[in-house]
Amino acid sequence: MTGAGCPPDGTVHVWRIPLSAPPQVVTALTALLGPEERQRGARALPDDRARFGIAHGATRMVLGDYLGVPPQYLRYTYGRWGKPALLGQPGLCFNLSHSGGLALLAVAMGRAVGIDVERVRPADRARKAARWFPPEEAVYVRAASDTADSAARYASLWTRKEAWVKAAGGRMVHGLRLPVGPDLRDGEVVRDPEGRVPGQWSLTGVPVPDGYLAALAVAADAAAEPVRLEVRQWRTHRAPCPGES
Repeated sequence: MTGAGCPPDGTVHVWRIPLSAPPQVVTALTALLGPEERQRGARALPDDRARFGIAHGATRMVLGDYLGVPPQYLRYTYGRWGKPALLGQPGLCFNLSHSGGLALLAVAMGRAVGIDVERVRPADRARKAARWFPPEEAVYVRAASDTADSAARYASLWTRKEAWVKAAGGRMVHGLRLPVGPDLRDGEVVRDPEGRVPGQWSLTGVPVPDGYLAALAVAADAAAEPVRLEVRQWRTHRAPCPGES
């Protein structure tokens, strides 16, 4: 059973999770992870292992608070392409993304969600856009004023595509040509014209610190109301004390 603090219908909670913490906090959060998460974390580059532990440990703490369940007791199932879901709690939908020093966790009731955050560094992305994106999007990236603008334009499109594909439980290879052009409005409902990514989805930008871009995708239908976004901040002091069970 879900708790009273779960997102109400039509609302998505997006948690900002800073990926910097003292070593003892990293250890305590990593201790909450399940076997599959531990294996994935072990495969990460050394500099990324602590960030992985924080992101996934904090996710368990947030979800555990919603459900009234100790975070280490949560169990996940995984879709065909690796999207996690809570075993025995199909109504509480979530998705996690992390890049650089920031993670975002999206949580909703009864609606599939996908989220993506990217740290943006100056780079000329015109060639990548020309290779992978629809022609009108490639033109948009190529028209950037400089490398910083090029990277930002590319990331704004990429995060929409990635969030959309993650929400649908697909693979990014299926999403590179999804139409998410620069004129797309927040909350607009989109569909894959080629039918490779099923369903229809509401896409919206997510407010993040300077140097990052992020997007959220939420399952939509004709009867659904526009999604309300509620951004929350996860605090490191909420992490368990070392040795706490």
